[in-house]
Amino acid sequence: MTMSSTARRILSLAALCAVAACGSPSGTTSALPIPNAAGQVKPRNVNPILANIVGVGDSLTAGYQANGMLGQSDVVNPLTHQGVIPPTQENGFWAVVDEQASGLPLDEAISREFDPAKSPLPLIAGPGINNQVIPDVNPPDFNMFKANPCKYDNGFNADGYFLENSARVRMNPGSNTIRDLAVPGISLHEANTLSQPQSTTCEPLPGILGELAAVVDQEASTFWPVLRGFRGMGPNLSMTAAAAKLKPSLAIVWLGANDVLKYMGSGGRFVGGDNTVGQVSGDLETTITTLTRSGARVVTANIPNILLTPYFMRSALPQYQNKICPQFGITTQTYVFCVWGKITNEFQAAEYVAHTVTEKYHLGTPNGCAPGSLTKPCGYLTLQGMFAALQYSIDHPSNNPDKPNLPDFDNGKPGSGLGMYYITPEFAAKIQALNNTINTGLNQAAAKTQTPLVDVTAFFDGVASGDPKNPYFQRASHIDVSDGCCGLGFGSGLVSFDGLHPSNTGYALLASYFIDTINSHYGTKIPQVDVKAAYKGTRCSNKRYCYPDPYPLFVFL
Repeated sequence: MTMSSTARRILSLAALCAVAACGSPSGTTSALPIPNAAGQVKPRNVNPILANIVGVGDSLTAGYQANGMLGQSDVVNPLTHQGVIPPTQENGFWAVVDEQASGLPLDEAISREFDPAKSPLPLIAGPGINNQVIPDVNPPDFNMFKANPCKYDNGFNADGYFLENSARVRMNPGSNTIRDLAVPGISLHEANTLSQPQSTTCEPLPGILGELAAVVDQEASTFWPVLRGFRGMGPNLSMTAAAAKLKPSLAIVWLGANDVLKYMGSGGRFVGGDNTVGQVSGDLETTITTLTRSGARVVTANIPNILLTPYFMRSALPQYQNKICPQFGITTQTYVFCVWGKITNEFQAAEYVAHTVTEKYHLGTPNGCAPGSLTKPCGYLTLQGMFAALQYSIDHPSNNPDKPNLPDFDNGKPGSGLGMYYITPEFAAKIQALNNTINTGLNQAAAKTQTPLVDVTAFFDGVASGDPKNPYFQRASHIDVSDGCCGLGFGSGLVSFDGLHPSNTGYALLASYFIDTINSHYGTKIPQVDVKAAYKGTRCSNKRYCYPDPYPLFVFL
């Protein structure tokens, strides 16, 4: 198979062996002070509700992107030896809301997020936690740069698992200005109960196979890098309790995605998350009540239907191929046929691949399917499965380019690739059922506590619908009409390279809905974010901090 430069740019994603779900022994108690609002000087004209904004959540609130978390803005790309690795934390939705609500000139507000001496973010030093996908000068032109993530840079990732060693992972390890306490990988219940990581090793956990090992381990690598400043709380430490210690004027709470993603990624083997409406509602009510008792107003959100994200690529052939995967412009849905065809420019091979994986792994839906449906679920390859297949086809070239060689996702053990590489319709229905349960519980908790809720479910459903009359689709697809930005399909601008976490543009768009909700419910007047400027990289004058969104790929595909 002959690959285009676009294919080489994107094939690095085959290396995504364990995408963090929304993402790691504790030491003795020390005298390190509890962080507080000190140093967060607000202009006099700022509404008191916005004086001390605190974040409680998972990777989505932490600003995780492209399988990594990074705050340092001057880390030279080790693959190209020029340019820098894009920082992630400062581009998250929480950071954007904090900037807009600061009352400061926008240049100053954005610069503050990047400044280790003043930032409310637990800024992660270079090279960053986990294994971020970055540009490469050699094929495949994009790659994860840590060949051995646990040993790279003298064990940088491994240091995050230990309280004392985690100081190395942070740019601002002793800061008392941290207000975004989101821990990538954390679940609803863990937000209220987890007082230390459950794992002390970066290496694969013994006796736990495949994606389940990563699922169990996700928050262990990020717990101390985020919460090390609260070590003095000892066994009373939890993310929620730490947030309450800060006496927030406004708490932004967004949890629940990992309860679905851990179940999905483990092929249904992970059962440690919330799985009933009562559990979900109870855990979120506990979080909200703890924060309101500390004096906070609270805003919360439900979660997307995750099967609508581009991490999940439908195996069925699209009925209207030119409409579903046009040669140019955005896409709202992600299909194996479209992604393979656009990357390789071999659409006959793409049809063969879609048909082969559908038959071999029982992904077929002869009577049709609808993403998000319990009665007509779809079958999918995951992003991980798709790019593993692309890489295999290059490493093992076929004599017939229309019939590329494909890997055995089950590695000789039928069903073992479920969750990691593919999703059967039957399993998709179970994932969706849990997703629905989580959202019902989140909505119920918000209603019981009279907490304003950002309807993220409606936002993702609307963008995925492709309906020109849907206001969410209208707004997303008109961010920049000249470029055709943006959509929810793979490479269409709203999601980063891991297929799950938003791009700079996607996070800015989410921030706009949080701002709308905060303003309408609490009478604040937070200036609205310029989403097009986030896409173009023109929100501020400092090009080190504001640059064109690096994640949209539709300009290449």
